[in-house]
Amino acid sequence: MLYITTRTPGETYTAQKALRDNRGADGGLYLPLRAPRFSAQELEALLDMPVNQTIASILNLLFPVGMTGWEVDFSVGRRPIQVRRLSRRVWVGELWHNPEGSFDRLTRDLVSGLLGDLTARPGNWAKIAVRVASLFGIFSQLRREGVAGPVDIAVVAGDFSGPVSAWYARQWGLPIGSIICCCNENNGLWELFHLGQFRTDAVAVSTSVPQADVTLPVDLERLIFAQGGIDQVNGYLEACRRGTLYCPEESLLESLRQGVTVSVVSTPRMESILLNVHKTRGYLLSPGAALAYGGLMDYMAKGGSGRNCLILSEDSPAASAGIVSHILGIDPGDVSPRIKT
Repeated sequence: MLYITTRTPGETYTAQKALRDNRGADGGLYLPLRAPRFSAQELEALLDMPVNQTIASILNLLFPVGMTGWEVDFSVGRRPIQVRRLSRRVWVGELWHNPEGSFDRLTRDLVSGLLGDLTARPGNWAKIAVRVASLFGIFSQLRREGVAGPVDIAVVAGDFSGPVSAWYARQWGLPIGSIICCCNENNGLWELFHLGQFRTDAVAVSTSVPQADVTLPVDLERLIFAQGGIDQVNGYLEACRRGTLYCPEESLLESLRQGVTVSVVSTPRMESILLNVHKTRGYLLSPGAALAYGGLMDYMAKGGSGRNCLILSEDSPAASAGIVSHILGIDPGDVSPRIKT
C-alpha cells in the first residue's frame, strides 16, 4: 500500500515510512493513498476470525508484512484487548492488557512485531492503524457477545487520534454509529463543533487526565483533509501558524459534524463518575475512561440513538493509581483494574 500526506497528496510514500515516521517530508500526516472499504461479506469474514487474527488482517492490509494471528499472540499476548459490559447497552473496550497497562505499550509491541525490530518506535500513522485494528478486534468480540448493528463510541478527544481512528474505521465499513469526542476543561474542540470557531493559541489547563490536556489536536488535520481537501488544510494551518482564531467554512463545518459530536466533562464530575461506577457497578474506570463515560451519558441524556454504546479505555486504572486511589480513598497499592465491592 502507498501513502500520501495531508499536505502534498500528489506525492507517495512507502508503508515502511508511514510505519516509522511521524510525518512526511512536507510536515504532513500520512494516510493511505486508497483507503480500504470492506463489503458486508468481507466485514463478516473479518469479524468471524479469532480476535488476534482480525487485528493481524487489518495491519497486514495497511502494512503488508504477512503478520499472523499467532505473531500477534507472541507480540502482545492472547487477549491484549477485552470488552466488559457495564449495563444493558454500555460496554467498555479495554486496550491495555499488557505489562504497562497502556495502549502505548500495545502499539509499541505490535509495531516491533511488524518490523521485526524490538527497538522500533511507532510513527503517528502507526498509532492510528493499531487503534483501528484494535477497534475491529473489539467489534469481533462484541459480535461474539451478541451485539449487532451500529454501535456508538465515546473516546477522549485529546490529540484527536482516538476520534479520527474511529472515523477511519467507520469509513472502512465497521458499524460505528456516532462518535462522541469527550473533552475536559480543555474544550477547544467543543467550541469548534458547537460555535464554529477554534482558538489555535489556547493555553492548556493541567488536569488529572493528561491525554485530554491538548489545545491543538494534531490529528484534527486528518479529518479536515478527509472532509475538505488540501485547500481547507492550508486554511487551518495558516491559522495555526498565526495563532489566530480558526473559523472553517460552513460547508466544511457541517461535514466535520456528520456523525461526530463533542461533550465536555469537568474534572470534578469525572472523579464523581469514577467513584459512582465503582460503587454501583463494581467496575473501576481509569480517569480517561470515566471522562469518556461522562461524555457518553451526556449524549444519551440528550436523546442519543438508542444503540449499544462503547467506551474506549486506553489505560488501566492501575496506570493512574495515585489519582484513582485518592478518588476512592484507598492506598495506591490496592488499585487494580477491577475491584469488587
